[in-house]
Amino acid sequence: MTSTFKYGDVEITFLKHAGFKIKGSKTIYIDPYALPDVEMEKADLVLITHEHFDHMDMDAVKKIRKDETVVIVPTGCMAEGYRTCELDIGAREEVEGVTVEPVPAYNVDKHFHGKGEGVGYVITIDGVKIYHAGDTDFIPEMKEIEVDVALIPVGGTYTMDVEDAKKAIEAIKAKYFIPMHYGTLPETKADLSKLKSDKVVVLEPMFK
Repeated sequence: MTSTFKYGDVEITFLKHAGFKIKGSKTIYIDPYALPDVEMEKADLVLITHEHFDHMDMDAVKKIRKDETVVIVPTGCMAEGYRTCELDIGAREEVEGVTVEPVPAYNVDKHFHGKGEGVGYVITIDGVKIYHAGDTDFIPEMKEIEVDVALIPVGGTYTMDVEDAKKAIEAIKAKYFIPMHYGTLPETKADLSKLKSDKVVVLEPMFK
């Protein structure tokens, strides 16, 4: 099993938990978390979905930043000391040649992620559209998402579980789905065999 999936000219690498590296003409990281002390390619952009420690890990950001790195956060989410770009849901911004659009992400039957407290992102890089769902349950707004690749949480407890992920796969218009946010914590286990589909690409986390 590999940690990287390539679509078009863009490589999507599963780091761990909800963290991904997206490499095309620019290098993008989304929700990097608990990165080891190894040399990693520096980021042009870092996208943070919300301020929980396992998504807004500023120690991880320090390991991949350079002077020109732009950190994109939801409005009201702080990333002091960095070149930041705060975006609201519904906004659409081009940063370093990458189009970034925050979209809703929230819980419907849990109290961990209230509506408006975090986001998912739809990004377009080198003609490839990627949806990172953030920490979310299956929500109605997913029916409006149309992308090439969708990164969706499946671990339950804090996000949707495998059964709700199946509903999300039916609702989201995507060519491929990559499961995330499972296995890192004891309470986020998932039986990925229940998601078996030609559309589902299971990646091995690069880091444990």
